[in-house]
Amino acid sequence: MHPRPAPAREAPSWLLDEPYDEISLGTLKSGKEAEVFLIERRYASGSTVLLTHKRYRPRRPSAGELRELGFNKATLYRHDSTYRAGWFLSSRDRRAVAHKTDHGHDVIERMWPIREMTMLDLAWRSSASVPYPVERTDDGIVMEFIGDLDAAAPRLTQAHLSVGEIASAWDQLLVSLRALTSGGIVHADLSAYNLLWWRGRIVIIDLPQAVEFTTNADAPELLHRDLANVAGWFERRGLEVDVEAAFGELIGLAW
Repeated sequence: MHPRPAPAREAPSWLLDEPYDEISLGTLKSGKEAEVFLIERRYASGSTVLLTHKRYRPRRPSAGELRELGFNKATLYRHDSTYRAGWFLSSRDRRAVAHKTDHGHDVIERMWPIREMTMLDLAWRSSASVPYPVERTDDGIVMEFIGDLDAAAPRLTQAHLSVGEIASAWDQLLVSLRALTSGGIVHADLSAYNLLWWRGRIVIIDLPQAVEFTTNADAPELLHRDLANVAGWFERRGLEVDVEAAFGELIGLAW
């Protein structure tokens, strides 16, 4: 299985190569493992841009640590062994993770933001509709903000789409899934909750658990699950979706 080379894709014009200051504008979203903060980057030239900073919480915080770090919720990590199959770890780290030692927990905590940055970058370069990955930080990643000063883009579940928009959203999603699959990537946790809708555009988010066909034997099964999960949302809103046909096409692209 050999993923196709990703086409060239230029960085967005709003990302400037000049000094800047940043200010936090508050929390956008609190999830199980991470929280997403809105930040404003102010460049020396006077230009400004809104970004999101997704920060992963410590797995084993000390008393008061989460509050000191600015987090609002405690940490609840998903069962992640299926997604770790493609991680490149040293033998020592792999043993520590398998035996759930303190060092193993530290490895997992360190790897989630690394994996998300890697997968988001691969997805962007594959021309999928995802936020642009700006940079990795010590505890997370900075990426493009989908929204404007008035509001963040709603999740698909909250977007109140018309019949025509629902059909457009499915068509756009298939385009992005073709791009991901051609690039050798499976989201592996796709649902209407990690799809955004903004000004007629569908955007895929939350890729820390994404896997690659070349390193994870469960990739085809995870791809089928992704399709079935998201297709159910569209079908409940009256759109006829052929999951098996879509799966067959995508697997063909992967191979």
